[in-house]
Amino acid sequence: MSSAHQSLFREIYQVPGLYDQLLLPHYFDGVEDTELIGQLMERHYGRPGDAPGLSVAELGCGTGRVTASLAPYARHLRATDYSQSMVDTFKARYPKAEALQQETKFSVRRMLDEGLAGSFDVVGAFWSLSYPLMDYFEALGADGIVPRADLAQGRREAGGLVRDALRLLAPGGHLLALFFDSETPEQQLVTRAWEKVAPFPGTGRGYTREILLEELQDAEARGEGRLHFSRLGGIAVAPNPEAARAWFAIVHMKSLSVLMDDPHVHREISAFVDAHTQPSGEVFIPTGAYVIDFWAGPADRHLPRNRAEAA
Repeated sequence: MSSAHQSLFREIYQVPGLYDQLLLPHYFDGVEDTELIGQLMERHYGRPGDAPGLSVAELGCGTGRVTASLAPYARHLRATDYSQSMVDTFKARYPKAEALQQETKFSVRRMLDEGLAGSFDVVGAFWSLSYPLMDYFEALGADGIVPRADLAQGRREAGGLVRDALRLLAPGGHLLALFFDSETPEQQLVTRAWEKVAPFPGTGRGYTREILLEELQDAEARGEGRLHFSRLGGIAVAPNPEAARAWFAIVHMKSLSVLMDDPHVHREISAFVDAHTQPSGEVFIPTGAYVIDFWAGPADRHLPRNRAEAA
């Protein structure tokens, strides 16, 4: 990674094959992030062959990595992503799925307009929901970030997206999400870099996760379901320092020229990579994930079984 870097802004989402090439495996207590969702699916629905076919929607599907934990359960799989390149790769992997190139907020609204409220047993968003939520507060382009003027309005609209996503759930359905932990050293480095361009709205880089959890807690308080979430620490593994630097530059920094031309950003990334390079040459990047699971159902689920049956 040099200061003469000429990559295209957001090339990670545009160049076919680049996302899968650069994406680092993330491990949490011996399993990858994809398996975290596989474990939840098995807990809720048993093994794929044990459950009737489910109706599944995935928001921000990317190239379909995490989809591998959902597809074996799906009678009908509908997936959306804003990147046409991602959608094309997804379609090749899952030819029987319905895959659309569309931003998350528009895809959720489209499904509701099509009368699909209450239709999905699973709605998933894995590492992808922070972006559409952040779009209510700022516009990101090749020239930088333009903050939106009305923070309160952005908060209302972001909350509306979460509530609309919940409306897609069938009774007994699950909204499943993976969110990064913005407080890890990796993410703090990324935050410092992006704050050279513009400050993050609200409480900072974790604001979108806080919005999601606040909305789900409010839904729980209204008796619409049960929220469970946990935070897991882990590592992302780069095969060598060059791959780790590309991970920061192209995946995290989105190849934004103002960051790629900043020598301080380069030095901080290089120092971080050097500090986490192992004797094997691999780079172990400390990371963290929030695993979020909202079940849609009545409040009496919490009652002891014998009391619920008596009622």
